[in-house]
This record gives sequence, C-alpha cells and structure tokens, in this order.
Amino acid sequence: MVDIEQINPRNEAALRAWWEVGRAATAYRPGKPWPVWEQSRVALPADNPERGITLIGAIDGREMVGAGLLTRSLRDNLHTAMAFAYTRPDRVREGIGRRLVEELEVVAAGDGRTTVQSEAYLPPGGSGVPEAFATAMGYAVASRESIKELTLTDYLARREALAASAPVPDGYRVITFDTVCPDEHLDSFGRLLGMLLAEVPLGELDLEDSEWSAERIREAERRQVAIGRHVQTAMALAPDGSVAGASDVRVDDSDPAHGQVGITLVDPVHRGRRLGLALKVATHDLAVATYPELVSVDTSNAEVNTWMNAVNDALGYRTIETLLELQKTL
Repeated sequence: MVDIEQINPRNEAALRAWWEVGRAATAYRPGKPWPVWEQSRVALPADNPERGITLIGAIDGREMVGAGLLTRSLRDNLHTAMAFAYTRPDRVREGIGRRLVEELEVVAAGDGRTTVQSEAYLPPGGSGVPEAFATAMGYAVASRESIKELTLTDYLARREALAASAPVPDGYRVITFDTVCPDEHLDSFGRLLGMLLAEVPLGELDLEDSEWSAERIREAERRQVAIGRHVQTAMALAPDGSVAGASDVRVDDSDPAHGQVGITLVDPVHRGRRLGLALKVATHDLAVATYPELVSVDTSNAEVNTWMNAVNDALGYRTIETLLELQKTL
C-alpha cells in the first residue's frame, strides 16, 4: 500500500530518498532538469524569508516511489502556490502522481492559497503525457515558454561580434557584482525589481506586482550567500545614476559547470538602446571569467517575448524544451 507522508527536509536520509525520486523522474529530459544532490541538501532545509516549502513522499513499504513539492511566496502573491509531482519511472500509471497532486492541493488550500500553478515539460513544439496528465487534473495552460541552453563554446565563438554589435550607449555605464548590490544603487535596484511581473509576458498567470525594499533585497542576498549561490549580476546605470536595467547568471558552488539566467529587465524608459544585449554579454563574460569550468547556461522565455528570444538566439541559445505554465483555481 502506498502512503503519502510529509518529508522533513532536515532529515537528510529522507531528503536524499526524495531527491533520488526526482532525479529518476526527470532523467529523460535534456539539459540540466534536476539540481545536484549537494545543492538540494543545502538549499531545501535552509531558512528562506521569501518562500515556504512543503515536501511530500509516496511511500511503499520502505521505498519512496513518488515525490512532491509545494512552494509559496511569503511576501506577495499570497493567493498562489506552485506544485510539482514526480513519480519513479518504474511506478508510473499507478495513480501515484494523482495522489501527490491532490495532497499538494490540500496543503495549498489549508494555507489559504486559492490558485495553484505548476509546470509541464515537452519536446520543442510537441505534446505528451505531462500535458495530458495536467489536463486530467484540471490544470489549464496559462503561458508557453521555451527552455533554452547555451554552451559556452558557442558563446565564446560569437562573443566579439556580439560585443561590437551592442556597445554600452553614450552616457550609460555597466557595472558588475557578485550577488550583493552596491549600497548606492540598492533603492533604485528595488524599484526596477518591482517592475518585473508587470513587464514580462505572463499570459494568463494570476500574478501581481511585488515590492522590493532595500531590506528585502539584503535578506535575499544573505540567503543566496548562505547556500553557496552566486548571482553574477550586470547593472546598467543611466546618465542620472539610476538603475536602467539588470541581468544575472546564477551559479552554485556545488555545480560550477552549469549556470542559469535569473532575470533580465530593462526599464521601459531606457529601451531601444540594445541595453538588454549589452547586459547579457556582461553577465556571461563575468560568469566565464569567474568559473573556467562553466559548460552551459540555461534560460526560459515566453514564446511571445520576441525581443528576448531574439537576444538569446544571438547569444547562441538553442531551444531544448517547451515549458507549459499551468494554473488551476481551487
């Protein structure tokens, strides 16, 4: 008989069993779909002022055959939660995934969340079992994104031409830093971060704008430092000294061969100057210089975001998956 139980992330043996299920369930996907063990071992039990998590496992006797994760913001969008369910490949089609999702929805509802969001990954432009399962569970597609991967050899082959095509505009400066924003730019950076959800294409996702105070930024930075995650950031400064845009590549100490783009955002007032491409080149240069062993970087963008997709294509990113952003009202 399979039982659904909550997993304590500070119980390392239980966490490792949970992690193994997720790794096995995502092994068929291209790219880097699952974090290395050390990254999960450090990050999941760590205190997080931004996000609450619940881990659940499907237990059959002494074996974990399914794993679930519920995350929810603790600062904004308090009506939403994100749910993820994974079934060990040798135990699919036994109803384990359904039971995991149902339990995650119960936890979300108990926490006062009324909208649950999730993700399904498919071959580029294709369809498959994850989409059918989501539909059967009552989840609608709210947005479509492309998962893209860049090999650093491809980037380095293009780098000089890219830099020449997108010089920093007259009167602007680009600065870089590792995770911790300089004090003098902190308030202006918070203003930019507060624009993010209003400026990126969300489709039908039920998400609201957020506010980023100086203290909130510093709390997030402290957590990144504590778990060994480096947010290699490039920031564009306008002629008046305000933050005009920012982009980052995130690399964990536990996995220095792989990076992930976090955000890329240019204030609408400063668009039309190719700042986005200039910032991307600066972040990728910083990541390459800091991590000689870096092999690849991945990112995702809404399919309708033609501007950012064009920037990523110019950098050498190639689409490896289609991501369906899913949503259900409880």
